Amino acid sequence: MKIHMKSLFLGGSILGIVVLTGCSQAEADQSEEAASAEWTEEQVAEAEESIDGTEKRMDDLEKEINSLGGEPSFSDDPIFPDVAQDFHAFEEIQYLASEGIISGFSDGNFRPSETITRAQTAKMLTSALDLDAPEDYEIQAEDVSKENHAYDQLASLEYHGIMTGKDGQMMSGEGLKRSQMAALLVSAYDLPDTGAVHSFTDIDENYPNFKEINIIADQQITSEAGEAFRPNETTTRAQFSLFMARTMEDYFKE
Repeated sequence: MKIHMKSLFLGGSILGIVVLTGCSQAEADQSEEAASAEWTEEQVAEAEESIDGTEKRMDDLEKEINSLGGEPSFSDDPIFPDVAQDFHAFEEIQYLASEGIISGFSDGNFRPSETITRAQTAKMLTSALDLDAPEDYEIQAEDVSKENHAYDQLASLEYHGIMTGKDGQMMSGEGLKRSQMAALLVSAYDLPDTGAVHSFTDIDENYPNFKEINIIADQQITSEAGEAFRPNETTTRAQFSLFMARTMEDYFKE
């Protein structure tokens, strides 16, 4: 009887060991499976990041190659329904859109004849030049709140001294005058001064922004030399696209 009890005891002990051993193995398998899944997710994330980086480098390389070839890359198929192939600024608008510098409105149209605002200009310039301001920088212009749709872009231009406004006012919603356009492009792209003096029928060397207007005439960004420049007229979205594309690429200069 004692032997029988001992056998039962031993049997119970052995069974207990088996059961305990089985539980430990299951836990180990689950732990390994979880670790394997986590490792797999990390590898997938790293692979996706690597692919994204490779695609960006390929895009940059393609742009560099196109630049060396003298012909920027853009689609011949109209991106905007209101900018047809025979539109006078078609190529420039297509180019800027392909570069991610300009975009249309919610209805898909570009509205080339509309006046471009100073805020829209800020978005284009900061996108083209990849400009930003320090995170703790607060815009000094008194008329631009943080709720402004172009706050970050306006702050960036102000920080870099490209668009500073007047008397504490950035006037972001106002149309960009042609004389202001000249000053912005010269400042943003650091266009060099010139010894040549170009004439215009409606302004002379005493005009406040004559220096900048003269520079963009010398750079063939504007074709109004010898004619009226119309400095106080506002700039349309198509006109600014022309000026900006010419500033960025000699291909678009006349």
